[in-house]
Amino acid sequence: MTAAQRRYRRTEMVVAAAISAVLSGVFVALLFGGQAVVPVAGWNGLIVDALPQTAMIALMSSLVPTLLTRRRTRRGSIAPLSTAGRWPVTIVLRIGAFVLVATMLAGGLHVALLPLGPSAWPLSAVFAGKILYGAILGMAVAGLAVTAALRDPVG
Repeated sequence: MTAAQRRYRRTEMVVAAAISAVLSGVFVALLFGGQAVVPVAGWNGLIVDALPQTAMIALMSSLVPTLLTRRRTRRGSIAPLSTAGRWPVTIVLRIGAFVLVATMLAGGLHVALLPLGPSAWPLSAVFAGKILYGAILGMAVAGLAVTAALRDPVG
C-alpha cells in the first residue's frame, strides 16, 4: 500500500469513526434518555441493543466507504491495490459479510462480557461507552472496507 492509499484509508476511518460516534450518541439519547440507569439484560437492555447498533454501524461503515472508494478508483483519484481481494466483489454479498461478521463477533462479545459486570449501568457510562464503541467499530470496519474496495477490479 502506498503512502497515498494509507492516508486515504486513514481519512475514511476517521470519518467513519466520527459519524458512528455521533450516531451512537444520538441513539443512546433517543432510546435510553429518560432513564437514570440502563439494564444489561432484557429487551430494553444493553445486550439486545448492541446487536442492531453493531449491525447498523457495520452497514454504514462498510457500504459508504466501499462505494466512495470504488468511484474514486474508477475516476483515478486513488490508485487501486494490485493484489486481488478475498472479500466478495458483489456489493450486497460483501456488505452482508461485513455486517454478519461484525455483528457475530462484537455482538458475541457483548453477550459474553456484559453479564460479567453490573446488572445496570448509569446513563452517563452508557453514553460514553456507546460513543466509544461506535467510533472504534466504525473505524475498524471502514478500514477493512476501504482495503477490500482498493483491491476490487477497476472498470
